[in-house]
Amino acid sequence: MENNALRLAGLTGIVVLCAVAMGAQRPVQATLKELAAQPERYLKATVQVTGILENQGKNFFTDLRLVLKDGEGRLFPVRPWLPLSLPPRPPAPQAPSGPARQPAVLSDFLGKRVELTGIVEKGALRHAGEVYYLTVQEARLAGAEAKKK
Repeated sequence: MENNALRLAGLTGIVVLCAVAMGAQRPVQATLKELAAQPERYLKATVQVTGILENQGKNFFTDLRLVLKDGEGRLFPVRPWLPLSLPPRPPAPQAPSGPARQPAVLSDFLGKRVELTGIVEKGALRHAGEVYYLTVQEARLAGAEAKKK
C-alpha cells in the first residue's frame, strides 16, 4: 500500500514538472490534500482545485485572508483576484435582452464551493507572511452552487 502511495506521489510530481517545463495550457488536477501536503511540487504550475472559498480574517474589507478549504479542514491560501465591491451602475435604458449583468465581485464566490484554476506561487501575502498561495486565473461555482445560479 505504501509503495503505491509513493508511486502515485512520484507520478504526480512528474506530471507537474512536465506541465511546468512544457508551459502546458491544460491545468494539473490537484486536491487540497495534495496542495497542502506538498505545495512546493506545484510551484509555478497551473492547477485546478475545488473547495469552499472562505475568509479566515475577522473583517471582509480590512482583514481579508482568503483560503480554499476542504471538508477535512485543510486550507490553501488564495490571493484575491476580484474587486471586493463595485459602485452601483447608473440607470440606463434596458436592452431588449434584459438588464446588463454586473461584473463579478469576490463576495459572489465567498462561502461557496468553487473550482479555481490558477498558478501556485510562493511569496508574501498580506496578513500571512511568506507562504505558498494560489493566484487565480479562472473561477467558477462548482457542484450544487453552480446549479443555483
